[in-house]
Amino acid sequence: MKRVLGWVSGVLLALVMAFWCVTATADMALSAGIYGTPGTYKVERCYDTDLSGKHSDYDCHGDFTPDRKTAADADYVPLEDTGRDYPDGTEFDARQGIEPETLQRVGFWGVVGELWQVSICVAVLAVLAYQAIKPRGADRRREDHRREPSRRQKAADRVGYAVLVAVPVGLLSWIAMVAEPTP
Repeated sequence: MKRVLGWVSGVLLALVMAFWCVTATADMALSAGIYGTPGTYKVERCYDTDLSGKHSDYDCHGDFTPDRKTAADADYVPLEDTGRDYPDGTEFDARQGIEPETLQRVGFWGVVGELWQVSICVAVLAVLAYQAIKPRGADRRREDHRREPSRRQKAADRVGYAVLVAVPVGLLSWIAMVAEPTP
C-alpha cells in the first residue's frame, strides 16, 4: 500500500511539475523573443494584492503598444503576479503572446525571471525520474557486488546529474531575479 501511494503521489507531482515546466518554458521563449508581438509596455500603476503585507505580490495595470504603432493603438493589459512594484510610468520592452493578456518582459531580466521556474521544474522531475529508475532492494544488493554498475543504475546516475545542474541554475537565476534593478 505504501509503494502504491508513493507512485500515485509521484505521478501527480510529475504532472503538476510538467504543466508548470511547459508554461514557464513558453513564457521564457516569449521573453527570449522567439515568438510573439514585440512592443513596449508602459505601467500606469502597480499595487500590492497581499493584504497582510507580509509578502509582496504585485499586480500592475498599463498599456502595451506594438512596435510600429502609435500610443493611440495601445491595448490595456493587466499584469498579475509581477513580483515587482514598478514605478508609475515605467516603460520596458515586452512581447505579447498569442492571447492578448499574455505579456512578458523581453531580454535578460525577462528570461531570468522565468529561468528559475524552468530549472526548479526540471530538478523536481529529475528527482522523481531518479527515484523511479534506481535499483531497489534485492536489485540494489546484487548490484553492490558487481564491479560495473547496471544499465539501470547508470541511467539513474545520468538523471541525477540533471539535478546537479538544474538546482544551482534555478537558485542563481532566482537570486538574480530578486536582485534585479528596477527599470
